[in-house]
Amino acid sequence: MKILLDDTEMDAQLGRTMIAVSANAADLGEVMTTAGRVVDGDYDSWYAEWSATAEVANTLAEDALRGGHVVTARKAFLRASEYWRQAFFFIRHDIDDERLQEAWRRHRLAFRAALPLLDCHTTTVEIPYDGVTMTGYLFRPADADTPRPTILAPCGFDSTAEAGYVSTGYMALPRGYNFFVFEGPGQGGTLYEHRRTFRPDFEVPFAEAFDWLLQQDGVHPHAIIVMGRSFGGYLGPRATAFESRVAALVADPGQYDFASRIGAFAKSLGHDDADDFLARLLAHDAELDAELEKAVDGPRNVEWYGSRMAAMGTATVGDFLRKQLTFTLEDAAGKIKCPTLLTEGEGDFAAQGELLFDKLRCERRLTTFSEAEGAGGHCEGLGSTLFEGYAFDWIDRILGRAQAPAEQT
Repeated sequence: MKILLDDTEMDAQLGRTMIAVSANAADLGEVMTTAGRVVDGDYDSWYAEWSATAEVANTLAEDALRGGHVVTARKAFLRASEYWRQAFFFIRHDIDDERLQEAWRRHRLAFRAALPLLDCHTTTVEIPYDGVTMTGYLFRPADADTPRPTILAPCGFDSTAEAGYVSTGYMALPRGYNFFVFEGPGQGGTLYEHRRTFRPDFEVPFAEAFDWLLQQDGVHPHAIIVMGRSFGGYLGPRATAFESRVAALVADPGQYDFASRIGAFAKSLGHDDADDFLARLLAHDAELDAELEKAVDGPRNVEWYGSRMAAMGTATVGDFLRKQLTFTLEDAAGKIKCPTLLTEGEGDFAAQGELLFDKLRCERRLTTFSEAEGAGGHCEGLGSTLFEGYAFDWIDRILGRAQAPAEQT
């Protein structure tokens, strides 16, 4: 469903920021006028316009804070953070790009300026991992010492811990849940600052974050729910397979592996024999690798492949595909023991819910949201409220937290 822009990738990202209105992290007027100034398909224009709007929001936040207008400041800082995230989205192929580094830092700074203004208890943590640290945020209701269930959210492929609050955290807190989000390798500051790239055994860094979380006041040790969205729909199940203390799992959308997608990719390049393509790829066939390099011709492909190659720590398209093939739940899906909910929007490019559902041996449910109800596309598109209600009501039932309706008088 087109919103405003002819460029489908830009239009999709526009929708992503529109959803942030629900978290008080976007204003529809600011969003639409900013998108309207963008030169369709021009990534430099995208950066310039979103960063300009971010500057305006940040200045408004600082002025409001000086004047004692806490609510205005809080919302404006959250908007500035979201707009800075948008600014650097299409320039992630070069981690050394000064614009990326500046926008990412401003994204984080604006978010942290909002933290003491939020109506909840917040903790910022740097969790040791591989000689560096992974940034995390724990959000708890005001009565922070009361043990309560916690939503643990790994980031998505292009997300940050700060963006995790805007995409999912705001859903959890009003429902009485703590919310914990952290950046693993390949994500946010772990990538942009510390240069640690994605690893297929996500359970290794996840274990460090999980152990830290268990030590915090107000976290019920038997009520931690992993909720992985976007690429978290792979990372969450992968981690849960190796952590028996997880009480429930939500994957949106559920993902199983990359090998099963290679056939469609091969066909898009004119290779009808998927098995032959895969064999040549794994053999580092020089002719095929040279052909694959042509896939990054043009600014769109440079960014699409380049941002993913940077996050994976690979320098060529061939190596990028080969590393992707190591990301699989083949050895893990059957080990997941907790109740599991798989959700997906109709037409979601990343969804492998049926495949993962068939591999699970635990209590499980698969739910698809439709385009007709306004929740088609990746992570339900603009239908985030529909996802929120279904997923959290399911979690309530799993934990026995659903309440009977009050009697009518």
